[in-house]
Amino acid sequence: MKKYLKFFTIMLAVLAVMMFSLSVNAEVVKWDLPTVWSATNYQSRCLKIFADEVKEATDGQVEIILHYGGALGYKGPEMLSVVRDGLVPIGDVLKNAQTGEEKFFGITSLPFLAPGVVELRMLQFFTRPVEDRLAEKHNQKILYVVPWPSRNVYTKKEISTLEDLKGLKIRTVSKEDTDLFTLLGASPIQMPWGEVVTSLATGVIDGVATSSASGVDGKFWEFTGYASRWNWHSSCDMVNVNLDAWNKLSPELQKIIETKARELEPQFWKLAVEENKEKEKILIEKGI
Repeated sequence: MKKYLKFFTIMLAVLAVMMFSLSVNAEVVKWDLPTVWSATNYQSRCLKIFADEVKEATDGQVEIILHYGGALGYKGPEMLSVVRDGLVPIGDVLKNAQTGEEKFFGITSLPFLAPGVVELRMLQFFTRPVEDRLAEKHNQKILYVVPWPSRNVYTKKEISTLEDLKGLKIRTVSKEDTDLFTLLGASPIQMPWGEVVTSLATGVIDGVATSSASGVDGKFWEFTGYASRWNWHSSCDMVNVNLDAWNKLSPELQKIIETKARELEPQFWKLAVEENKEKEKILIEKGI
């Protein structure tokens, strides 16, 4: 009898260890992902698709919680350091706004090097290996990138000649943009997206250099009447994960997330192009 009791005691102990192991393995990893863009912006829609796909593919073991419109208080130019320092485990990073940390991330802002998505995609073949190394230097990993296909200059008056630009306070994103507009005679002001609409409404700036999608997000037709589509460059958002958070995942979960990011990226590029066309139509309908 004692022999059987000892056997059952051992079996119960083994079962308890197995149940504990299963509960640990099934623990849900929750990642907060901040973005400065509104929930309706196509970049945010791509984030939502990615988060949903990751949750499904990992059977709910990895859950990405999205925070739109700068809700966590982080500004666009800060995101490389925010992810690096582990303030968030994953983040949406506007690449050419990070030149304060790494000048190379401004390469797509060089005038007319990549004025459209085709040129930008070709450029990516050469720049991505360098960007991956730079991301690792900053304790993070690039999962995927999504382009901003167009570049417009929104102003209250029509820009027909260089003379029309003189003295205009134009919001810019990167140092490269700022240098270009300075050479053209404007008075550029580098500014994160979260400050743009208020600054435009209060007259702090006279115009904005940004995409068609952002023009719709900001309802620029309420403040400006013209959009000059110059397309002097294209840019990208990177979705980067902190390496400390990444390395806590099992190799199996890492592979699932990497595969999902690789599969979705071409779809996101297509969505960006389609969305850009739709937003241009809206701007025209609104009188810009």
